[in-house]
Amino acid sequence: MNRFLLLLFLILQFPAAMGQHRLVGTVIHGDTKEPIAGASVYINNSSIGTSTDKSGNFSLHLAQASVYELAVSAMGYHATTVQVQVPQEGKLEISMKERATQIEEVVVTNYVKDGWSKWGRYFTETLIGLGYYADQTKILNPEVVRFRYNQKEKILTASCTAPLIIRNDGLGYEIVYELVRYSSNFTTKFFSYAGNSFFRDIGKGKKKYIQARRDVYDLSFKKFLRETLKGDWEKEGYVVRKSVHKENEVKKQADEKLKAINKEVFEKYNFNFNLYYASQKEVLPSHVEALRAQSRQHESITYLMGIMKPHQIISGRDTALGLVQIDFPDYLYIIYPERFSKSKNPMLKKAASQVTEVFLPNKEGILLDVYGGYFPTNNLVMIGYGVAYAKLGFLLPYDYEEPEKSRNK
Repeated sequence: MNRFLLLLFLILQFPAAMGQHRLVGTVIHGDTKEPIAGASVYINNSSIGTSTDKSGNFSLHLAQASVYELAVSAMGYHATTVQVQVPQEGKLEISMKERATQIEEVVVTNYVKDGWSKWGRYFTETLIGLGYYADQTKILNPEVVRFRYNQKEKILTASCTAPLIIRNDGLGYEIVYELVRYSSNFTTKFFSYAGNSFFRDIGKGKKKYIQARRDVYDLSFKKFLRETLKGDWEKEGYVVRKSVHKENEVKKQADEKLKAINKEVFEKYNFNFNLYYASQKEVLPSHVEALRAQSRQHESITYLMGIMKPHQIISGRDTALGLVQIDFPDYLYIIYPERFSKSKNPMLKKAASQVTEVFLPNKEGILLDVYGGYFPTNNLVMIGYGVAYAKLGFLLPYDYEEPEKSRNK
């Protein structure tokens, strides 16, 4: 059964009530079943959170009926996340697995000595970003970060002994960030991380933060997704086209020919190309240079198709909960609004008419909620200009609401 139809069937069994919805539950030890007091319980990537009482109970008030990712963390336990449906049926019970304290002593020798001095700057830049508001963002407790570096594979990984405390003085937030995964492969140039975040608003109501958040929101992928829900990209200035990526056959053939030539030159002429050219007349230096130039081309060729509309990627909708099923083949080629060029903010000004592309690795698509959140989160990949602004130094809470008259004209 289609994932969206299955979820919709489950949701429709519990009609949404008007107004706020209360999410209640208990956090317990996974083995002893004893309640865990003081556990942090929050909607992931939001400013909506609370702590469990002495009996392990918690209660959250949510304005919108939907499906949420609930994150739970506690000292001495492995952080966990669960998907919850609101309104809920019955009381939620969340089990937590206790951390084995001896693990730290066993593996400590595998960590990079003075890891922060060697990798701290790189870690900060890849996690938080560079420029603008990222430059005003700082990790307050770097001592909790541990690094491992696989010299053979050239892979850097990081873990934390406690949640990171990240202060963004540009946007007025303090983020409690539970790092789940961090990996950087220096051979493939592939970098990835994942984590759970809770936002504390330390700049609420201050004019400079209100404007800064407006500008970051304007540039965010969150806004693009919310505008997708509204069904009008054009009104906000987005131009969206379908792009098709095809393998570059010219590069592929050049790579194969060069591989054969290099193999012959290495085996017969000790990699002396002068001897190779002198021994035959079929392959000239100009031919090899042409093949090398073709080999330096991109792996794929992009073909831009026609202008797209939001309804073309929406395959299902539940209006009561604001859930939308998103499906599209190939890539979305998203051109940022030209109106950014008139902004007083240099970050937005530079972004005018820049391009971000997104694609779905799994063709089953994603579910998009009313806040612009989506799941599964690993089934949408972003490339291009917007990647730099998807890092923690530019992150807004999941529940951020755009103030009225905030558009940069």
